[in-house]
This record gives sequence, structure tokens and C-alpha cells, in this order.
Amino acid sequence: MPGLASPSVSRMRRIAHILFRRPSYLLGRFATVRDAYSLLHRLKDSLAGAAPLRIADLYHAADATIDVAASGHVLSTKTAAQQVEEMRKQSYSLGPHLDKIALAELQRCARTLPLHFNEADVGTYEALSQSPERRGDLALATIRNSARLPLIRALAGDKTLYEAASLFLGYRPTEVSCWFFWSLANHLSDDERRAASQTIDYHYDVNGFNFLYINFYLLDTDEMNGAHALIAGSSRRKRLRHLLGSARLSDNEVRETYGPEAERVIEGPAGSGFLEDTSCYHKALAPISADRLMLQLRYQ
Repeated sequence: MPGLASPSVSRMRRIAHILFRRPSYLLGRFATVRDAYSLLHRLKDSLAGAAPLRIADLYHAADATIDVAASGHVLSTKTAAQQVEEMRKQSYSLGPHLDKIALAELQRCARTLPLHFNEADVGTYEALSQSPERRGDLALATIRNSARLPLIRALAGDKTLYEAASLFLGYRPTEVSCWFFWSLANHLSDDERRAASQTIDYHYDVNGFNFLYINFYLLDTDEMNGAHALIAGSSRRKRLRHLLGSARLSDNEVRETYGPEAERVIEGPAGSGFLEDTSCYHKALAPISADRLMLQLRYQ
């Protein structure tokens, strides 16, 4: 029966390889592991004190320390405790939004500063807007070196956001990564967007052993221009085969597993934000009618 056994043997070898090379990518899928990690770091904080908060652009090593203080730009009608309680129940919490000053400055930066895709320069958004051919080939474009912008550093270290991240993680985070980027509306196919690493399929993240994302829409955003979609409550409710297999699921399997009523499409005006436990299934809708501009802060 070697032919019947080979798929399971192959899977076990793959799991062993991942466990050896990237243990957090496998173990971080389990809520109990994330809880244990939080407890250990909370004890570490109590004994040695928290390390400073360091910042970097997404997928770059954190190389600068930022202060935790009130930025004056983040407004919210909910306390950090209320937002964390909502995330525990439904994997996300609406609430924080940016004031007009921060919103206008971020929009200006996004339009005028250099962009890149996979570290290759693609010009500025204003230049791309004058060249339909160039922008027609891009699914995503990221503002380069955004972690150096004083406003983004102030937002990443904002006391309100830091408090929510600390309560959710169970310890004071030491790293925050920022992703300041455009999702471009054009005629790219779904497969072309997938090839560009645009996450238009339902998946859950395993960004280490514990993490929290805070997202801000910087333009009015709805399902026609790239709104975020997620499955409420799925961060701590997954079938074993989904924990041990691929982190992606098709729309049909997600809806069969959790029911269509669990699906949320998060729409909002420019400046609106939401906190998310991205251990839940989530995806970005492909923009159709207009571009989406977003700032994402990832705390660990």
C-alpha cells in the first residue's frame, strides 16, 4: 500500500521541514500557542521591563526606535479595552480614525513620494496617473521608506493604538511594521493579481507567534475599490486540516465552513480605521472603480 501512504508521508515531511526552518509559521497557527507566547512575554515584561518600540517598513528589519506618546491625530469613541473585547469575539473592531490634518498629509505623501513594487522603482502616483500603460501593469505600489516619515512614526507610536495592541497581545509590543500602499484599479486578471502577491483570496496570516494589525483607509473605500473582507470569529475557530494545511481557502469553502452570515466587508470613509486579528480568514477585494490607499501598522 505504498501509494496510499505516500501523500500522508509527504505531508509529514513538509510539516517537519517547516517546523525545523520556520517554527512560528506552523506553531503560530494555534491559538493556544499564541496564548502561551503572550503569557511568557508578559512575565518577561514584569521582570525586565518592556523593550523600546522599534519601527521599519514591512519586510525590513526594524532599525529605529520611536516614542510612545499621544500623536493628537488618532480619534476614537471606544476604549482600548472595548476594542480588544470586540476583537476577541469577532476578530476585528471598528473605531479609530484619523483627523483631517493627518489624512491630508498622508494623501499628499502617497501622491508625491517615490513608489516601488518588490523594491523596483515605479515612479510616483502622480506620474503613474499620467501613464495608463505603466499603471495598467501594477496591482500594488508601496510608498518607499514610509517608516521614516515623522507622521507615520507618530501614528505608529500613538498611545491609543499602542495601548490597544498591548492589551490584545498581552504584553507591550517591541516592533511595528508599516505598509503604506496603493491598490490600483486596472484590467489585471485575478491570476495576474495573485502573481503580484495581492491577497485577493481568503487566507489567514502567521506573522510570527503573535501579532495585531491596525488599518486605516485613506480614501473613501467600498466593495468597488478594494474594501477589506473577513470572516468574523474565524481567528480562533479553524478545523484541524485548515491549521495543518494551506492557510488559504476558496470563497466557497470559507462560506461552507463558517456560513455566509460570518462574512464582513469593511467599508468606510477616508480616515476610518479598524483593528484586526489577522489569524482570521481575510482578503482584499480587487479594486474595480477606483484605487485604494491604505496604511497598515503591524504590531508584534
